[in-house]
Amino acid sequence: MRVVTLLPSATDIVAALGAGENIVGVSHSCSDEWKHLPALTSTIVDYGATSADIDDQVKQADAPLYDLDIETLEALRPDVVISQSLCDVCAVASGDVEEAVKTISSRPALINLSPFGLSDVPQGFLDVGAAIGHEAEAAALTESWTRRLSDIQGKYQTRPPVRIAFLDWLDPPFAAGHWIPDMITLIGGTSVLAKSGEPSREITWDDVRDAKPDIVIAACCGFETGRAGQDKIPDDIDVHLLDGQDYFSRPGPRLLDSIDMLAAKIDALTGWEKT
Repeated sequence: MRVVTLLPSATDIVAALGAGENIVGVSHSCSDEWKHLPALTSTIVDYGATSADIDDQVKQADAPLYDLDIETLEALRPDVVISQSLCDVCAVASGDVEEAVKTISSRPALINLSPFGLSDVPQGFLDVGAAIGHEAEAAALTESWTRRLSDIQGKYQTRPPVRIAFLDWLDPPFAAGHWIPDMITLIGGTSVLAKSGEPSREITWDDVRDAKPDIVIAACCGFETGRAGQDKIPDDIDVHLLDGQDYFSRPGPRLLDSIDMLAAKIDALTGWEKT
């Protein structure tokens, strides 16, 4: 079984299913531990630029943001290709991958991950597990995921109300949607800027002020804490930074660790102790 993963969360899922040795190609944005494998994607976006410049590049692009190396994909002879159909700003557009896979002589199966909310994430475990012949491992991972979420919810069911504004970009600010509001609800908070399943959306700092949050958190998509653009945060808004690159932006097994990180941050800021 030869597997190509075209986004970090897909790589995380395959590894969590015990099939990391089957991965033969990855994306350019996968973790350093996979850098020994061919990178099948590249981007025209200069991620060394400032947050504002990156936002401008994305908005002004007149060509696809990501490129797929079809020649290398053909040479790798994959049996399964795992991509996504959630966000064209985050990875190669699903339509481009679908067209490319049709031209590959190995005729790989294509799995598209599209977790709009937290409850959608385990379906990706099951879909990938079925495609790569690890159904039992996928079922076990799904059971473990469900049990851990239940445990987390039980710990925080008596938390006093706390209003949380969560951002996944700072210049300009973006309200984090998709699975982030679910994570906030799970730990007893209220998401004041976005609802579950909604895509992230550009807002203003006045929108943050008007929402009257108790706590403002930011985990910028694809950025580590140190590169989040915090120099653009207004002086009157206290924003607490978390790691978007390795955790909150990756809708796979790492979201469980992300929930723990978020809960620990809220606990520390509120001084609340779990029951």
